[in-house]
Amino acid sequence: MSRLADTILDNKAYNQYGRSAMVDIRKGGSNGPAPDYAAYVTNSAYVRRNIIAILIEAPRGFQDLEDPDYWVSTLKNLVELAPKTIEGLSQTLTVEHIENPFGGAGEVQQDISNVTRQRSAPQFTWNEKYGKAVASFLNGWVLNLIMDPDTKYPRVVKNTDKPADLLPDYTGMTVLFIEPDPTHTKVITAWLSTNMRPTGTVAEISGSRDITAALQGADYSVEFTALTQIGEGVNSFAQEILDNMTLTGANPSLQEAFVREIDAEVEAADTGYANRVEKMASATI
Repeated sequence: MSRLADTILDNKAYNQYGRSAMVDIRKGGSNGPAPDYAAYVTNSAYVRRNIIAILIEAPRGFQDLEDPDYWVSTLKNLVELAPKTIEGLSQTLTVEHIENPFGGAGEVQQDISNVTRQRSAPQFTWNEKYGKAVASFLNGWVLNLIMDPDTKYPRVVKNTDKPADLLPDYTGMTVLFIEPDPTHTKVITAWLSTNMRPTGTVAEISGSRDITAALQGADYSVEFTALTQIGEGVNSFAQEILDNMTLTGANPSLQEAFVREIDAEVEAADTGYANRVEKMASATI
């Protein structure tokens, strides 16, 4: 069956940039007097995809810490590969009106007074790893670059080579958040957030004892400050990043086995099997 003509709205009206396929909602409504089965393709629903987070800039202050490459690469992994969840991104508009009575029947006339956009407050959730590596990194970021709770200044200023400034790019990171389309080739929505550093509770470190209960793991939900840019310029940048990400050959079922040989200690282990095989072979002869 052929699809409804003009199913996709390309480079027109509210899809002026045509970056991703968008259904033309002028046609194909199925909630009229009777369902229009011929237009089922145009009735396809939007299903939100998981966000892709890309670290664009690490805090400049990491370069003044010992082993800066470790700090940067750890942050890149925590931003891009390790999060359990990422929440708090929004581009929701709110329209406000003023109201004045219109006659005596209770009607009011509403006139536009303001439009605002909900700000994004990114929140990452990480599962703690063996040895409390996540908490150690996050607390190190805070104590070294943001502030020590005892002295009220960051520990980096104690270095022999003291930083020239503590401006926002010294303490914060920049992250690009991308929502791809179902084909993973086009950008639907993007956020470019900078001045990002932990705020509120960073990583809860606590202890307890209950010999009657099972032992517990730990998840950290960390909110970040953010100054966020959105719009076609950000979407265009996100599209460039997405174009450089390929899923070709990414089928996990086709990956090579993560081990390619039997461990030497296992190979050398004596189970008596070889002797039994030899005896059976002799008996057969």
